[in-house]
Amino acid sequence: MKKFTVVICSYNRHFLIDKCLKSVLNNSTIPEKIIIIDQNYNFLTYNKIINLFNIKNYKNYLIIRNLLQRGLTKSKNFSLKHIDTQYVFFIDDDISLKRNFFLDNINLISKQKAHGVCGVISNYESSPIRNFFYYILNHNIFKDNRYYFINYKKLKIKYPCFNVFQLPGGITCFDRKIFKKVNFDEKFITHNYEDVEFNIRLRKKYMNLRLYINMKTEAVDLLKRKSKENIFMRFYYLRLIYLKNQNFNILFYYYLSFLGLIFSNILNINFNDYFKIYEKLKLANRKIKTL
Repeated sequence: MKKFTVVICSYNRHFLIDKCLKSVLNNSTIPEKIIIIDQNYNFLTYNKIINLFNIKNYKNYLIIRNLLQRGLTKSKNFSLKHIDTQYVFFIDDDISLKRNFFLDNINLISKQKAHGVCGVISNYESSPIRNFFYYILNHNIFKDNRYYFINYKKLKIKYPCFNVFQLPGGITCFDRKIFKKVNFDEKFITHNYEDVEFNIRLRKKYMNLRLYINMKTEAVDLLKRKSKENIFMRFYYLRLIYLKNQNFNILFYYYLSFLGLIFSNILNINFNDYFKIYEKLKLANRKIKTL
């Protein structure tokens, strides 16, 4: 069994971190090392983590109180300095893993000699309207893995895994060697398209990039999707992704995805919201000049 490290970056999730960490420690295969990047000014998260490690008698952990270099991508890059195993899992702090999550993904990434693998979100909240516009209007670099999340029960019967264009950010295992060529863009601070941007640059470095989604490894999202979604920031980061990679093909897919965001949220956007969206697009135009 190949050794692996688990990295959890946490911010304002003290009410979920214990469930996430319990699912890691109760897995059928235990990580060689667990690194937690704690970006909270209070000690609510820290105290819960320490208490759980003591109860489980787990010793090989590292808690980094990262209050200066704030942001998800900065925290992930910082954690890479402390990893010496071949494989690393990045797990979001609002995720709970099913029991064989690590074992099955390590077996897959080893067998396929892949650069990265991920599991599926088994309780992914889907909407017929959103799904309809997503499938029609999202393609190429803007197409994520929600199809596999929504249909995983049917798909896993025939297909244990799929070769995919990109991997999500919070239920993913990578071969550590890829970070010699690519790290996370620290200009993308929040959970909005930072994984898309990373996968784009990863594909530019590896012509034969092998990324797989493992239909047998399930994870549960502990937060309701609506509580996490910031539609205005999605427009901002969508624009930023396009500006960083713009060419004629990307322009076409960008406008399709832009329309997809509009149509799939048409019931939630009022007239004044369009001015907010416009301001976010202008902000992205100014931001790209500093990158």
